[in-house]
Amino acid sequence: MQKNETLTLRVDSLGHNAEGVARHEGQVVFVPGALPGETVRALVVKAQKAHAFAKLIEVLVPSPDREAPPCPWYPRCGGCSCQHMRYEAELEMKRRLIENVFLRIGGMQVDVPPVLGMDSPWHYRNKTSQPVVMQDGRPRAGFYGQRSHRVIAADSCLVARPESDEAAHAITDWMQACGVPPYDEESHSGLVRHVMTRVNRAGECMVTLIINGESLPHQNELILMLRERVTGLVSLCVSPNTRRGNTILGSGYRTLYGAPRLKDRLCGYEFLLSPLSFFQINPLQAERLYQKALDLSGVRPDDLVFDLYCGAGTISSLFAARCRQVIGIEIVPQAVEDAVCNAKMNGIANARFLAGAAEELMPQLVRDGQRPRVIVLDPPRKGAAPEVLRAIAQAVPERIVYISCDPATQARDARALCESGFRITAMQSVDMFCRTPDIENICLFER
Repeated sequence: MQKNETLTLRVDSLGHNAEGVARHEGQVVFVPGALPGETVRALVVKAQKAHAFAKLIEVLVPSPDREAPPCPWYPRCGGCSCQHMRYEAELEMKRRLIENVFLRIGGMQVDVPPVLGMDSPWHYRNKTSQPVVMQDGRPRAGFYGQRSHRVIAADSCLVARPESDEAAHAITDWMQACGVPPYDEESHSGLVRHVMTRVNRAGECMVTLIINGESLPHQNELILMLRERVTGLVSLCVSPNTRRGNTILGSGYRTLYGAPRLKDRLCGYEFLLSPLSFFQINPLQAERLYQKALDLSGVRPDDLVFDLYCGAGTISSLFAARCRQVIGIEIVPQAVEDAVCNAKMNGIANARFLAGAAEELMPQLVRDGQRPRVIVLDPPRKGAAPEVLRAIAQAVPERIVYISCDPATQARDARALCESGFRITAMQSVDMFCRTPDIENICLFER
């Protein structure tokens, strides 16, 4: 195959990013937007020794699972790359993805039940982070194109809450009116890098500006505009980030207007969230996820539970109602502060939260005689550090409930846990990130 060559391909399956997978003369060709069973014409845009990437030109024989994407920015926006398929097909794709990565990376065959999906997979996302750039002579907010830092300026997002769009429009209009420049990655100049919003279930909105500097000019004008145009505005915060690179948030934040934390509800509990706190982006599915994790854990009233990567303490709160004590460990100090406040607010007296790395704190807790029967962990996409997995094995729990937003790193870690004397006894995936290739998966291990 050569770059710019046009091929007629029969698509066999879907890859881990929902791209169509075909073969041409023994070589694999990835075609985003193509579905299994389809015959397509595609233009080769990148050819390598063992595989190639191609751009979909025309669908010659469509799949019965194909449907028209409702978003006008599909497929340029890199967010919702599953809009061209029926939702039922998307759920089945994700189920097979988990099976495949556990076999390929973990070296084990697992029984993956049907994915728990949503009745309506739209406008569920309670948090967005939109980069801001200068386009067509004015500041525009949007989302990155696939595999790039090219910003696609989108006026609205079908998976985000409408308040997020209102905030982005108000901020870019303020920037235009007051001459506030957006950040430029190449020159490391300009001020506004990202607009981040959190929207709770009551429709209240926290807006955070990530800025390449320490101060924000014309902030009174911005506060006035946000109050006029954002439904349910409760606060405006800034998070300075003067580092190069693609890290979004800075190491801290300060509140310019309103409350420093946003209150939200999940599973019957209230949580106060700062801009730096982790909180699941889909509250309806998060409740299903956490309830399933609680049920699988088999936690008992006299149990000690470790909650690793505990964030603002959502999982800890649920387990505390069923066990003797929960110890939550989180490396972000602000999140630990939120977790402590949340426990007090909900009248939870048997949850303790520690700030630090799990691989450092867990061995010390075990040496001090703390022996958990159940360990819960919900790490970031990169998975658990090898030191954490070793510390889990040394704690010798009876059960491990591993929640992951990346089945590939979960499968890698599952292999290490199984080599340490555990086995997988149950699994359940929940569609937290509807219309995208991502999936949240729970894996239960028993010693």
